[in-house]
Amino acid sequence: MPPRLVLFTLSLSSLWLVHGCAIGTQRTGKVFDPALVARVKVGTSTKQDVLDLFGPPTRYDRIPGTGDMTLETTDQEWRARFPIETAKAAEDVFTYEYREEPETFFSMLLFTYFSRDVLTDRLMVVFDVRDVVKYIAFVKETDREYEPEEEEEAGE
Repeated sequence: MPPRLVLFTLSLSSLWLVHGCAIGTQRTGKVFDPALVARVKVGTSTKQDVLDLFGPPTRYDRIPGTGDMTLETTDQEWRARFPIETAKAAEDVFTYEYREEPETFFSMLLFTYFSRDVLTDRLMVVFDVRDVVKYIAFVKETDREYEPEEEEEAGE
């Protein structure tokens, strides 16, 4: 066999060694139970109720100066020195997220293809200055359905 033909055959067969392909999905957070989301009621549910239902939030924010803050004192001298009756109190916002990031990767020689979509189920709960739910918003982008975790029996 001529040396050029051997070199060409080896080069052609080595192309299969320099390509790659990967497909996968990264998932972060917990899928939301729609029944638990429906249990959160504006004006009734408290911050502790939300923590009991969903646990610690993915993100915690404080929005400064949006809620009305009332001054609970009758001391007129104190009111004159510290006029905060018109001040605005901060409101807390809990954000819970479940994310899916489907990824596709393909590479061959000098050609590379990469694709990633980010889908997020997001629950945002805004609390007033008394730690009572003021607003709630829920957006679902993923197709993933809630599956209850099976509790292990004590005998196993």
